[in-house]
Amino acid sequence: MRMEKSRQWFVAAFMAGFICGILFANLFAKEYVTESGIFDPYFLNQYAQSDVPPREYIIYLCGIRILPLCFIILVGQTRIRKAMALFVLGWTGFAGGMLACAGILNMGLAGLAFLMIGLAPQLLFYALAYLVILWYFFHYPQARWNMGKTIFVILFLVAGLLTEAYVNPILMKLYLNTL
Repeated sequence: MRMEKSRQWFVAAFMAGFICGILFANLFAKEYVTESGIFDPYFLNQYAQSDVPPREYIIYLCGIRILPLCFIILVGQTRIRKAMALFVLGWTGFAGGMLACAGILNMGLAGLAFLMIGLAPQLLFYALAYLVILWYFFHYPQARWNMGKTIFVILFLVAGLLTEAYVNPILMKLYLNTL
């Protein structure tokens, strides 16, 4: 019963953020999300023609993917760990809602496909790694951290980094060449 309640909290936080992101993009930031950014044809053309060395890209990714994780772990050591876990899920939903809305407003269904390809396959690995950590902080002190969770998080973060650096650029270029 407790697990089901926690799952409901996680889904509710994410979905509330997702809906707020869509509403915010449509009501307050419609001009902003349609003016420029990753959906700009010039940017897409430049991306399709660029060749970023995966080794350099993975160093960049380590900074932007692991730094938030370190921040979550630090905040997780405080009394607000449960609220932080729900906030991270809500913020992730908000960002997802904004991106989905921006993709659809700029490119229609092709924008949604662009987002799905842009998130594949690394999102699965990152989401599972972060969910293990957030789940732990949400259930602390009943939940215990152990070596299995540590290995799982490290392996899935590394898998996310590798797929984002080596696989995703190939998928993105293949898709962009079809537009």
